[in-house]
Amino acid sequence: MTQDQQQMLGGVMMLLVVVLIIGNRYRVRGRGSRNLDQVLFAWNKHDKFTVRGLLDGGVSILGRTGSGKTSAAGRHLGEAIVGNRNSSGLICGAKPEDLAMWQGIFKRAGRSKDLLVMEPGGDLRINFLEEASRYGGQTREITQFITTVGETLRRGHNQRRMEGADFWEAQAERRIYSAVEVLRLVKGTVTAPDLQQFIMTAPLKATQLREEGWRLSFHGKCIEAAYAKAKSTTEEHDFQIACDYELDELPNMADKMRSSIITTVLGILHVFNSGVVRETVSTRTDVHLRDIVEGRKFLFINAPPSSHGATGTFLNVGAKHLMELVMLQREVNANSPFHVIWCDEAPQLVTSFDSHSYVPQCRSHRGCMVLLGQSLPSYYTAFGGENGKQQAHEMLANFGHHIIHALGDIESAEWASALVGKQLETFFGGSMQPAQDSFDQLFGNQQFTGSFSTQYQPRLQASAFMQGLRTGGPQNLYLADAFVIKTGEPFSNGNNCLQVTFSQR
Repeated sequence: MTQDQQQMLGGVMMLLVVVLIIGNRYRVRGRGSRNLDQVLFAWNKHDKFTVRGLLDGGVSILGRTGSGKTSAAGRHLGEAIVGNRNSSGLICGAKPEDLAMWQGIFKRAGRSKDLLVMEPGGDLRINFLEEASRYGGQTREITQFITTVGETLRRGHNQRRMEGADFWEAQAERRIYSAVEVLRLVKGTVTAPDLQQFIMTAPLKATQLREEGWRLSFHGKCIEAAYAKAKSTTEEHDFQIACDYELDELPNMADKMRSSIITTVLGILHVFNSGVVRETVSTRTDVHLRDIVEGRKFLFINAPPSSHGATGTFLNVGAKHLMELVMLQREVNANSPFHVIWCDEAPQLVTSFDSHSYVPQCRSHRGCMVLLGQSLPSYYTAFGGENGKQQAHEMLANFGHHIIHALGDIESAEWASALVGKQLETFFGGSMQPAQDSFDQLFGNQQFTGSFSTQYQPRLQASAFMQGLRTGGPQNLYLADAFVIKTGEPFSNGNNCLQVTFSQR
């Protein structure tokens, strides 16, 4: 073979390699695109709801009690998600009967084995703090998990934020952070029983630091072990801050302030370490959350707060927040399953982390949320009443689709009307001038003055969301009406709103 032939052959081989690389990338992109463009269901003959649409911020469903938001739109959307075998998720049950509904959905989809149920007294257990250490593992992430769960627990006892609440929450976070930092250095992981024991055996007075009893306590032994352990420069710095807090600031703190901080922290840890919660989330881990996501499984938390109180809130919010941590660390490829966090009666379970971090970022990790709630004010209350309005609007603004069933309050209706937007309308008017003399009056010669004006008016008045919508049940042939509002690209009718009907059968 001549030198020219060899060069020509080399050029051909190089061209083939380039073609193969480009082709492979094209196929991967194409497959990923097809996965995202799979149709979940159709709104009507012309408008389809795809996986890509679902991942465009998720879906918010609003409707008063009895409007059909769970049994109509919720069930329809749930069946579509489960029916796609490239899906995974976390489902937070709101009512005792929800489990049977979802088991039926999975059975009809041929995916009964893909539904894992965690409930108080059940066989499936997940150690929450162990999982938080596994997905992040740093002191800040573990502390954030504990304080996020505590946020919803405090909400259940007192819906109105007390004056200075931000200060006390920050102080409680510092107490937890310091304890977590020391325990991580000593044991490499953090458990709820260790946290509680460490905090309860900490010195309350500076004079206790000179006593033998403190040196032999769990707190004293942990401080000593952490001090003696070889540490990196960063660990040395962080330990010194924790040590200053434990041995200087805390013992010299005013009694009332210190007791308030400790009471708040121990109140959260008490839930971790007592009753069925301890057995369910503070012992062993039977399945890792990342395996649920990538294995195309769904985890159902069967502990409705309405019937399980603080225990139900704790299990649902804890599992939800851990799943969010997993998802935000997730690296996806063209074949990665999409993931849905489903929350019925969502105002009981939403946290500041949802609005600030998860909802705005989850799309790039093929994640989304589906939130079902009764009204906009219920979200205000969840985020702190009047002060929570901005946070609630910030969170809901990230959702690409809103399904609005019959509403029961004007504030939610006006918000929905504003989402639909306004259009320019022309209004005509006129006036009739009276007759000037008897001749004009006899022959009807009167002067008419016409006028018109243009104004921007709502495309849908608020009343459209509060009356005239069927709410299911036998009296409505099990049909429930709703408006679906889409942000961004309009529907085929050129508007961002459609009226749709869902069947409860």
